[in-house]
Amino acid sequence: MWFERNPKVFQQLEAELKEEIFEQEALNETMFENGNFRELPSIKNWMRDLAGTTVENTWINLIKRVCMGNLKMRPERIEIEDWGLKSPERLNLDDAKDFIAQLKRNKIRSREWRLALRSFLASKGIVVKSTDISGELEQDAGQYAHLYISKEKKQQIFEWLKAINKDAYHASKFASTTGARITATLEASTEYINKEDRTILLFEKSKRRKGKRRIVKRIRPDLWQELDLDHRKGNLFNITENEINALLRQAYKEIIPELETQIPQPFHFWRHMFAQHMLRATGWNLQLVANLGGWTTGALEKYYGKADKQTIDNFAEKYLPEI
Repeated sequence: MWFERNPKVFQQLEAELKEEIFEQEALNETMFENGNFRELPSIKNWMRDLAGTTVENTWINLIKRVCMGNLKMRPERIEIEDWGLKSPERLNLDDAKDFIAQLKRNKIRSREWRLALRSFLASKGIVVKSTDISGELEQDAGQYAHLYISKEKKQQIFEWLKAINKDAYHASKFASTTGARITATLEASTEYINKEDRTILLFEKSKRRKGKRRIVKRIRPDLWQELDLDHRKGNLFNITENEINALLRQAYKEIIPELETQIPQPFHFWRHMFAQHMLRATGWNLQLVANLGGWTTGALEKYYGKADKQTIDNFAEKYLPEI
């Protein structure tokens, strides 16, 4: 027989088969419970790369759901048929591409999944080209540029947060008055405060393979006093990304239910509100607000602050007679 003539090949195939059977038997729901998932070698190794980042918990949970074939948790659970359970040790580029295809097929926004998968696969030494898994924004990016709530509604949300979690309240107020993203906000520290100018140096995300952008933001006097920044030491806010997003989602449902379903990223909503309120306060001065928020004027107008037709008509009626 062929196997008798090729004993080494037979032994190798037999060992691989036994390993595959053992792995399949070991794959069960308990691997994803009680912190077991974080103890797996590939996840522990990846966690070292993610240590100290605000995306650590979010991305680990996303990879766990990839391994479980779970596309969506709420309002109703969506799982991939015949996906089964996959070990992160064996998760490969083809699996990642298949999962992303399922997200798109179910019309689920995929960018955060794509970023997590790129990072995880890279930590295993798998080369991921941008043509394989892109980190680009969704094709519908910019569709939320019209979102706007009044100062009164903003204040209602702040008061709701203040009664439940002071850090969520202060972080939201900080972002709404500086335009800072969630990573920069949650990493904000008194170490980078200039007390004389009442400014803070933040570290914003930047293009891939480049260091974080350094950007100076002015802190509003009332917030300076609330945070007691003349005496405070350490991080400004003691709350996680998941915690604050969950609280904001609840606040939006109660206070602005007509907009809640249109807000894909709860905390990032404050960056939009910074743009919208600053544009109105400056008479729609795109160049000035772009500089304050760290955008180009094109990005500001496309993604964060579109003037509606009524606003444009009002400006035309007011200023055309003066030219």
